[in-house]
Amino acid sequence: MTNKEASFLLGACRPNGADSGDPEFSEALAQAGRDPALKAWFDDQRQFDSAIAERIQALAIPPDLRSRILTGGRLSRPSHFFTVRRLWAIAALLLLFAGLGAFYLPLLHRDQWQDAALAALSQLVSGQETFDVKSPNVADLQQWLHANGSPVASALPASLQHLSSLGCKTITWNGHAISIICFHGPGGELVHLAMTQRDGIDNPPPSGPPVYAIRDGWNTAAWTQGDTAMMLITKAPESQLRALLAVSLLL
Repeated sequence: MTNKEASFLLGACRPNGADSGDPEFSEALAQAGRDPALKAWFDDQRQFDSAIAERIQALAIPPDLRSRILTGGRLSRPSHFFTVRRLWAIAALLLLFAGLGAFYLPLLHRDQWQDAALAALSQLVSGQETFDVKSPNVADLQQWLHANGSPVASALPASLQHLSSLGCKTITWNGHAISIICFHGPGGELVHLAMTQRDGIDNPPPSGPPVYAIRDGWNTAAWTQGDTAMMLITKAPESQLRALLAVSLLL
């Protein structure tokens, strides 16, 4: 079974694990257990499906929905096609679409450059990709990025300037460069800074306080500094992420 075939089957699994004992899915589930990339995709898929299910279950049906439908039906003098049962079905679909729209709209506006940076970072920390250049001195990495025309902020957060760096990597997304610098964090966890030009993305992060989020198992903080969109990434707790930024951004 290929990963493509396995992902096709796994996409039909219910997120609550009810299908874990179903022989129809056993081979695909076993393959996900062996393949880290397929497992990561499956974990994201289940998290996504669970979020949709929770959002739909949380939708509240207006108590006067039935009376509204019946009143509207009488006022508009519907044809024979619009029976009460069909009106109920239409109302249910509209309610469902409204809930899904509220869930999907933030995803549609989510900047894909951040997804590209996280995907590249995952390959970097797993050893599937290598640094373009290594140095424990972040100033060397900044100089290299600048000399090669890669995005780099004029000033990094003050707390990062005192950390020992590992190296940097430049990737290309949608015709635009994204730079990643990796550091040894103060608590033992690695800390990574992704940067790209703000004019190359549709919805840059705010110029004020960073937007904190959990994405694909990473704690992230995104903000815009001058012409550069930036995202700080770590597996450390969000409290450590906020502490790193509080030094220079005074949050």
